[in-house]
Amino acid sequence: MVALLGIYNLNQFVSDGGLNFPSLTRFIIIFLGMTASLLVDIKLPELAEKAAAAVFFALGPWLAFENVKIIVGVPRYAERIYWLNLLFYAVIQAAAFMITQSARASVCLTVAIGSVANFANELVLLIRGTPLTPTDLYAIGTAMKVTTASDWHFNPDMMTGLVTGIMYIALASKFKIGYPKKWLRPCAAAVGAIAFAIGCIGIYNIDYESFSTSTFDTESTNNVNGTALSFYINYRKMDFDPPEGYSVKALKEFLAGYDDETSSETDLGDNVHVGEVIKPQPDYPNIIVIMNESFSDLSYLGTLRTDNEYMPNFDNLIRQNQTGRLLVSVLGGGTCNTEFEFLTGLSMMYMPSGCYAYMQHIKQNTDSMATYLEQFGYDTVAMHPFYEVCWKRNTVYRQMGFNDFISGEDMTSNAGKYVSAERWEKGFGDDVEYIRTLISDSFFYKQIEKRFEEKEDKPLFIFGVTVQNHSTYEYDGDDFVTDVHIKRPEGDFPRAEQYLSLIKDSDEALQELIDYFEKVDEKTVIVFFGDHQPNVEAELIDALSPYRDQFVNAYLTRFETPYLIWANYDLDIDEEPGFGVTSANFLGLKTLEAAGIPLNAEYKMIKDVEKIAPAMNTWGYYDPYNVWNYRTEDGYKEDILNYYNYYTYWKLHGKK
Repeated sequence: MVALLGIYNLNQFVSDGGLNFPSLTRFIIIFLGMTASLLVDIKLPELAEKAAAAVFFALGPWLAFENVKIIVGVPRYAERIYWLNLLFYAVIQAAAFMITQSARASVCLTVAIGSVANFANELVLLIRGTPLTPTDLYAIGTAMKVTTASDWHFNPDMMTGLVTGIMYIALASKFKIGYPKKWLRPCAAAVGAIAFAIGCIGIYNIDYESFSTSTFDTESTNNVNGTALSFYINYRKMDFDPPEGYSVKALKEFLAGYDDETSSETDLGDNVHVGEVIKPQPDYPNIIVIMNESFSDLSYLGTLRTDNEYMPNFDNLIRQNQTGRLLVSVLGGGTCNTEFEFLTGLSMMYMPSGCYAYMQHIKQNTDSMATYLEQFGYDTVAMHPFYEVCWKRNTVYRQMGFNDFISGEDMTSNAGKYVSAERWEKGFGDDVEYIRTLISDSFFYKQIEKRFEEKEDKPLFIFGVTVQNHSTYEYDGDDFVTDVHIKRPEGDFPRAEQYLSLIKDSDEALQELIDYFEKVDEKTVIVFFGDHQPNVEAELIDALSPYRDQFVNAYLTRFETPYLIWANYDLDIDEEPGFGVTSANFLGLKTLEAAGIPLNAEYKMIKDVEKIAPAMNTWGYYDPYNVWNYRTEDGYKEDILNYYNYYTYWKLHGKK
């Protein structure tokens, strides 16, 4: 089986167009050692066998951790980091010994558990571009639905770690200590329990706050701190505590300072009131929001030349409409955090580092743009051409106040629901249009048009999230043609070229949507933006932006996507097109302003925040002079940023 897996992943041993002989040789040598350890029966005298078992037992945590180092490709750690990571594997072995009272079983379990956990970490890294964090455990269901077995590749380090781990397990299983007296078994379990307890106390007392675990570059953080320690530190930092100086009374007094011209009422008591519904006005436009999966312009990073234009229609639209760059908090995944910021007006800067807002912090009814627009008579609909359970959208959208949620299951006559990974392969039947294996943007926009034509006699708010451009970009079916090729920088970038070809399809579909709404009689505003940049070849990113790691503003371009606000009538917007960088939490505000929706006290506060910090994400914010300021836990010198922090906590947790 391992040999077949090696053959399946043989292309992973290829670099620069040829075989990577050092990696392949290392794998083959250890593979032969693994084979020998599986086939050769080792016979030792009883005393020697017990001594060998004792040695393997003593070395169990070390063997597990050394194998993990092979899997993740990090040869060494600082001494303190090494011992702290080793402690985790010692605790695993103590727990296994407490349960099994078997020296060889506990060693085998320790090596296996450590290996499997780090295989998962590396697979997430290969697929998404960022390693595994505790919050990913909340998103296992979504992760399984947006990946397939064809996405799961073992790189050379993982293949070598696999055969090394099997070799360790095979050798450890050949030696047994045994118990001459039955009463020694409970004694062994007690010893294991004591060791486990001591180890847990040691782990609990780790000064986790002294370690940097910024999700700005989680891969580097993991490489410095080790995967086990990094995972634990992130877990300890998941709690959402009230911000420094948090006061509901102070927040209430601050918001009371805004002249609220709507009938919407801000109540910071135990019971939240949104006021009476405002009667629909004839000039309130329909609002169509499209958050396009992975839609971005890689030329933000540097000079990119292709043989075909990949977003000519979008480039034409931005010359005539309100547009700019959108600073987001995620890369290659974590879509829900961008839509969370847009819909709530809250910023990930104030959220626990590395969290997925939908998975952890939408646990009760939460005010959103949907609940706000409903006060103005809008029918509010969420749409997504994939399975409704992804990112818990079937629950979250209801908690955010949407009247309806139309998922991929609702867009087809195929009655099947998601039940396994087999449903991923064009799983919505034959009456939808696919690009690769996913419902196309063009088909999805036709569903939006259909829903618009079925609307009642009141304005419509649609929040649509596409799926066509989702990673990975290694599809080799005959029904998709890569028709955009990179000319500069020079190199072999098949994933990036497939991605750019998908963006070209998205660009054409966007123009189709614009063409449709140009012809409708009702006023309509369309807001279009990308949720994050894609995970493509690191070599391309480095070539486009060689100094990215040296300047924070250059690094942040990797977290910028385009946005556009278009309407089929003249918008009354003060700002000129191309005014700069904003962020998703402010784009919702801009959407309301473009549509002429009155702002309540809360949105007026967010507008004032924007004046102080025009763009922000999970790591900090730009000031009006384009200077980057990192987030802090000790409060901000600008009072309004502190009140915005209080407001974020109150909206998500303070109402309970």
